[in-house]
Amino acid sequence: MITNIKLQYFKSFVENNIPIKNLTLLTGLNSSGKSSLIQAIRIISNTLHENKNILLAGHGSFEEVINKSGKDNINFEVTDSSLKNLKVNVWKDDFKVIPHNYKFPQIIYISADRFGPLSSIPITNNYSEELTIGQQGENILRFIEQYENQELNEILRHEKSEGVTLIYNLKAWIQEIAPNVKFRYEINKKSDSSFSLFNEHRAANVGFGLSYTLPVIVAALAGTFIKNSIILIENPEAHLHPKGQTAISKLIALCVSAGAQIIVETHSDHLFDGIRIAVKNELISNDKVQIHWFELDENNNTQIYSPLIDKNGRLNEWPKYMFDQFEINSSELL
Repeated sequence: MITNIKLQYFKSFVENNIPIKNLTLLTGLNSSGKSSLIQAIRIISNTLHENKNILLAGHGSFEEVINKSGKDNINFEVTDSSLKNLKVNVWKDDFKVIPHNYKFPQIIYISADRFGPLSSIPITNNYSEELTIGQQGENILRFIEQYENQELNEILRHEKSEGVTLIYNLKAWIQEIAPNVKFRYEINKKSDSSFSLFNEHRAANVGFGLSYTLPVIVAALAGTFIKNSIILIENPEAHLHPKGQTAISKLIALCVSAGAQIIVETHSDHLFDGIRIAVKNELISNDKVQIHWFELDENNNTQIYSPLIDKNGRLNEWPKYMFDQFEINSSELL
């Protein structure tokens, strides 16, 4: 399990040590560095796959991602629970990894720009490759098919589930978010396509929320049975009613208690409070939860504040602007 990430001269990070726990919540103002941390983890993974194109598509060249305080290289360092270290140094035209045989976790990354309701979702039929979920949700239904009979940890078994396997509990958790909605899927391997149905309606006819949430639920559950994995989820609350956002936070907490390591980027006070409630209700231990608040200083460099959460779900400090807008707005209405 990853326990710390050090970023030096990467985007808005000059030199930051960032503790990582079983569940790490990244929140903060827009463009403050949250997504950049997730990008850094993905770049580190790229270096270990001997891929010369280690920078992420669409995020620019080396010159665009090096902090203006840096000179000629970007440095990453990862520490795991056994205190082993991985160091990655990136230059304009090269990179170096020490040690090269470091066993970095398999990444399952669910992007903020994941697919909405599509009539058809692409799949892969290449059995020689490690089957995973695409960052936009592509291959999600093929992944479900592969693991639908995977038996889940007892604490993940929803009270309304008809069985102990992934598919039964997936259907139950979907109903937790959208009551009385029944899910099924079909795959056409001859056309490398698949589609989902909600109450026998195509996804486009039931709104965005369920399609956006499906890969989030599956990825969180997958983190409990795919060994040495880390789940990265951006905005799991997207297009969900507050009730659904709170339900997702409960699921994430339970998955972490069942063995998953999950990093979540969120702007949702409902999801954030849902994790606090899960701690209070002992669904997850407070010492497994790490909270980071990101903001930029006057030089546009990332500053991170990390309040501690106690067994009652309360924080020892509350950074300015961190989920306080409801109270601010309410005071305007008094």
